[in-house]
Amino acid sequence: MELCEEWALAECEGEGWWREARETSGRGEDVRYAGVAPVERAASAPATALAVRAALNSAKTLNKKLQKVNLDISPKGIIVSDADSQENVLSVSIYRISYCSADAANARVFAVVEGKSGSGSSESHVVHVFVCARRKQARALALSLAHAFNDAYQEWQANQGSSLQSTGKGTPWVRFPDESDEETDSEHCQSPAPLVTFA
Repeated sequence: MELCEEWALAECEGEGWWREARETSGRGEDVRYAGVAPVERAASAPATALAVRAALNSAKTLNKKLQKVNLDISPKGIIVSDADSQENVLSVSIYRISYCSADAANARVFAVVEGKSGSGSSESHVVHVFVCARRKQARALALSLAHAFNDAYQEWQANQGSSLQSTGKGTPWVRFPDESDEETDSEHCQSPAPLVTFA
């Protein structure tokens, strides 16, 4: 199902539905952290699905009991804490997240792709894998993260607006290098992958 369809359905149910889902979906219900695995691409459903499978197989091979966690999703990012001790397990800034999904092959899996700075200017990506008690919960977490991105972007726009007024100029959200017409004609145009996917 497309994200825009989910939002349209949600808006029929009332404006605050996703905030309520965000507050309850990662807390109080059984969410387990299955671990992390490298992923080949920053925003690719097939690559993410392969990495999710690798993380789940690794946990199964090690016969590892999955850690029960709480997720706090906000426009600042994701904070994962141990459900029993409340100790911080993982913090991922919203600016480091490139993709998330409610996994197609494993309906109860919520996956988040994070960019990690490597040596020099290279950046690698990893996927954090969470196993939820129900499919609906995994989908709610993915939607909550999508809305957190929207809130973060709106906050950024508001800050840019005040910056524009005070300095008279601003920084564009995305910059593209100068391209010749020949380079552009020879490349195949591809639309970017959506931030969130559902099976």
